[in-house]
Amino acid sequence: MEREMTQQQVMNTSARSAATPNQISLTHTVKIADPSATPVYGKKMILMRQVIGEELRRRRNEQGRTLRDVSRDAQVSLGYLSELERGQKEASSELLAAVCNALDTPLSSLLAGVSTEVARREAMMADRYSTV
Repeated sequence: MEREMTQQQVMNTSARSAATPNQISLTHTVKIADPSATPVYGKKMILMRQVIGEELRRRRNEQGRTLRDVSRDAQVSLGYLSELERGQKEASSELLAAVCNALDTPLSSLLAGVSTEVARREAMMADRYSTV
């Protein structure tokens, strides 16, 4: 659904602006996109938070460590780290740095792994949608 200001609303706004010079007059029609609309035309989006979470979990499991252990070392709550690994929370750069430090993994290494995985998924999506 999109909303547009009518010409009458624009004229009313302009008339009020003339009366009060500190207000900005509206000169363009504004369309507000429907937030439920899919921005990529039916393609499934790759979410960075999910890929980052999967990469963190993979590295933690490779080390044989528990969520509790890493959350303690990173000084991040157990629940938040769990949500981060499941891709339900966006991680700040500070939080990622703390978790990487707890995993004894350079942030650049984590991000390189994420980049490789995103590229792999993009290639899979391109193949899937080019054959449709």
